[in-house]
Amino acid sequence: MRLDFNPAPSTVMHIDLNSCFATIEQQANPLLRDKPIAVAAYDSPNGCILAPSVQAKKLGIKVGMRVKDGRLLCPDLIVLPSDPDKYRSVHLGLKKVLSVYTPDIVPKSIDEFVLNFAGTPALRRDLFLIGQEVKDRIRKEVGDYLTVSIGLGPNRFLAKTASNLHKPDGLDEINKNNFLKIYESLTLSWIFSMPTCGPCGRPSTPSRIITGLFALGVGK
Repeated sequence: MRLDFNPAPSTVMHIDLNSCFATIEQQANPLLRDKPIAVAAYDSPNGCILAPSVQAKKLGIKVGMRVKDGRLLCPDLIVLPSDPDKYRSVHLGLKKVLSVYTPDIVPKSIDEFVLNFAGTPALRRDLFLIGQEVKDRIRKEVGDYLTVSIGLGPNRFLAKTASNLHKPDGLDEINKNNFLKIYESLTLSWIFSMPTCGPCGRPSTPSRIITGLFALGVGK
């Protein structure tokens, strides 16, 4: 049975604040900007890294790594404790900016939002232009060091995938005109590395992800 790609236009925008906790710390303290830093549950050697900065990621430091292992890769790594109130404040600031464009906003986590533009006046405009405007407003109204990756698509799954294509600070769309070219360029390991969750928040298995490509948008 042949399943054609969903021909619906893009109406969903996925927004992801890049390296959330670490970037917010760099926003709050300009002396930390452009440096490899990490927010950790504890700053002791066995503490778990919750969020490496963009600069730390380039050195191979990853979420879940122990502080001592991160410092093996980068002896100058700056490790900070978590500050939930600070992150919550930025989350609310982002939501305030986004609520101007559509009332249908779903926070997926403290650093991710899904916006549904279906049936809204905003669809009279180009979603790419809206995406760039969102980026500019976040820098002006929430924090000048904050960057977001934005994905556009006809459904949440494809918008989420698009937001992961060119991190950090990306703006991409997956639609009926380019989905084959984009998916041909992706490796299975890249697709399976996406933080997609199944029912009740359970991590998706490869078979669920493949099924999701059809159920959530690749197939009608």
